[in-house]
Amino acid sequence: DDHSQAWILTRYDDVASVLNDKRFSSQRVARAKQRFPQEEMKPLFETLTSRMSEKDEPDHKRLRALIHDAFTRTSIEQWQPIVQKRIDHLLDLAESQGKMEFVTGFAIPLPMMLIMEIVGVPPVDRDRIKAWCDDFAVVALNFYANISEDEMQRGLRSVNDFRAYLKNRIEAMNVDRNHDLLSALVDAEHEGSRLSLDELLANVLLVLSAGNETTTCLLSNGILALMRNPDQLRLLREDPALIPSAVEEFLRLDAPVQFIGRVAAEDVQLESSTIRQGDVVLAVLASANRDPEHFSNPDQLDVTRQHVNHLSFGHGRHFCAGTQLSRMEARLSFATILERFESIRLDESNPITHRESFNIRCPSELRLVLG
Repeated sequence: DDHSQAWILTRYDDVASVLNDKRFSSQRVARAKQRFPQEEMKPLFETLTSRMSEKDEPDHKRLRALIHDAFTRTSIEQWQPIVQKRIDHLLDLAESQGKMEFVTGFAIPLPMMLIMEIVGVPPVDRDRIKAWCDDFAVVALNFYANISEDEMQRGLRSVNDFRAYLKNRIEAMNVDRNHDLLSALVDAEHEGSRLSLDELLANVLLVLSAGNETTTCLLSNGILALMRNPDQLRLLREDPALIPSAVEEFLRLDAPVQFIGRVAAEDVQLESSTIRQGDVVLAVLASANRDPEHFSNPDQLDVTRQHVNHLSFGHGRHFCAGTQLSRMEARLSFATILERFESIRLDESNPITHRESFNIRCPSELRLVLG
């Protein structure tokens, strides 16, 4: 339809340049408002607009400084023993059965439990918050491209429920302080500025969704890539020091988020084309990461590839704030899995299918036989 028309950028240099160009705005919500003009959608659009990822300067800088301030108070290194404990616990279960469905048995629960713990969500609330985040993530990734009325309604309900929940938590917090990311975000102050309730809601949702779903994809895509490339799996077993570069290669080969949208804030000349003010541009990370001008044999998994400058975490001022956490979870996961299981193979009795998402790349199920 007319609303989904966009410029599609697929080459590495074009994608990197647009993501780093201030003439392309991150404020994409106005386009979706034209498609879903109902008054009731307002709270959903408010939340989408209040996310750091939707902001241009100087608002983006202010929000990023506040969120960075909160993140630095809860350093990533301190979570390493907890991550390892979670990994071991999930793999104990798999080992006792000699098999596992990797996506729901490992790749979903590990980042979900961890990001919930870091943010400070009590265990009793985690299932419903995961559901709210999933509904919101569908909207957040697709609202400017391809989304149904039903998906928008589900996102709206979940945002309203989460706002009410968060309000209660903050009121309770004034009585009882914790050392978690939510408390740090409530306390965060930068040059006299603090987060409003809407900004808090939007950015806690952003952190929960981003810290959860993309790592699930990284873990699942990585295992699948190793199952399809036994020679590469053997290289990692022989030299576990290659695991950090293998994680970057998994991210390059299968970008968890396939594209990022921008809106031209003014007319921009891109080679022989003029992108008009207000035009939507979809920067396709997935194809940029396989640009043969940047990567030799781009469709091949190569865990020994050096300096993998992929764009899966974005580029420029909107570079993903949770990269350290995601990388740590992946490195520890792959190291532990390879150490614990001498043999891992894919049970291919069912064909591999991917999730039905316009913008997320992730297998829906991976049955592994472990030995």
